[in-house]
Amino acid sequence: MHAVSPLIAPELFDMPPELLWLSHCKDGPLPLASADTVRALLDTELRPWDLRWNEDFLDVQRSLRDISATLLGVDAHDMSLVTCTSTGLEVVALGYPWQQGDEVVIPAGEFPSNRLPWLSLARRGVTCTEVALWEGQSARAPDAGIEPEQRLLDAITPRTRVIAVSWVRYQDGVRLDLNKLGRGCRERGVHLVVDGIQGAGTVASSFDGVSAFSTGGHKGLLGLQGQGLLWTDRTFRQQLIPLGTWLSAPDDFSQSGTQTQSDEPWATDGRRLEAGSPSILSCAALASSIRLLVQSGGAASIQAHVAQLQRSLLAMLAADAAWAVEAGRLGDLLAAGKMGSILSFAVPPETSARLLNAAQAQGISASTREGYLRIAFHGWHGSSDVARCAAWLLSSPG
Repeated sequence: MHAVSPLIAPELFDMPPELLWLSHCKDGPLPLASADTVRALLDTELRPWDLRWNEDFLDVQRSLRDISATLLGVDAHDMSLVTCTSTGLEVVALGYPWQQGDEVVIPAGEFPSNRLPWLSLARRGVTCTEVALWEGQSARAPDAGIEPEQRLLDAITPRTRVIAVSWVRYQDGVRLDLNKLGRGCRERGVHLVVDGIQGAGTVASSFDGVSAFSTGGHKGLLGLQGQGLLWTDRTFRQQLIPLGTWLSAPDDFSQSGTQTQSDEPWATDGRRLEAGSPSILSCAALASSIRLLVQSGGAASIQAHVAQLQRSLLAMLAADAAWAVEAGRLGDLLAAGKMGSILSFAVPPETSARLLNAAQAQGISASTREGYLRIAFHGWHGSSDVARCAAWLLSSPG
């Protein structure tokens, strides 16, 4: 396979050349330009008398809504600023007009962000049903033959109001087909709510049939902890209790002291669901980082780049007897379009421990979750990184 150059120049980050960061599924690095943006905005905290209300406050929020909508391929009108994935999911869980006996369906093994908000609805008489996405999910790694979307659709009952899923699963790396799942939910009159944090920024999105999509900004989007995004379908949004406060009025808040009065106190756009003042520093940082992703070709280009690197690594591993079976399993998943930017190797705990110890000694950062060794490529990686990753894995075989 011919050499693949990074899609995003590594020099745009403060990453030393001896470091191989394969853990954006845990934390993405903040680009240098985003850090510079934050430093510049800090002057408004040091000298609030120089603050420009529109340019330094309202426009920063607008900029984040606009550029995130561009990356996701949606209308900025439908974007809300939230603190993290959990907050966006809570907006939906707490704001939906539930009735006694309603049901939410979620996959088994979800990260707490997409589990606890739904379990908490038991106090309102809402049942949360957890569905295995393939036979023997807790004991068997996924393969290309799994049909997780159909399993979820088959679990729908007359009481089901919402299916809430992770777009890309944090432990085993399986990517759900949101188009297929969204169409099925729409046909059955069920809302699809998505935890998108492990796919945002590295996988091209399509929200046909999706009612809500929530993501934090500190992983594939390369922002800071504590800043996230929520997209909601317009019709669905009007069903939710508007949790927004003083910045969620139909017209921009004026510092003149006189506010526009309206029969409808909340905006109809995404601001309707925004609670109070956002962190302008975090908003500016995330907007800058997402702008870099857009300038680098957007999520579709990054997805294709990452997939090329993944295929290259798996081909190298497939030639080794110790890795051939696992490389084949992941290669089949990738070919079937059932994988995001995380390669999750199902290896014994002692192998993971040995590999992570070796990685630390070599300046390589990977991570483990629930029995899977996770390797996550992004736009700044290239063929040399793949070769280095392969050498590390092959030096301590399973």
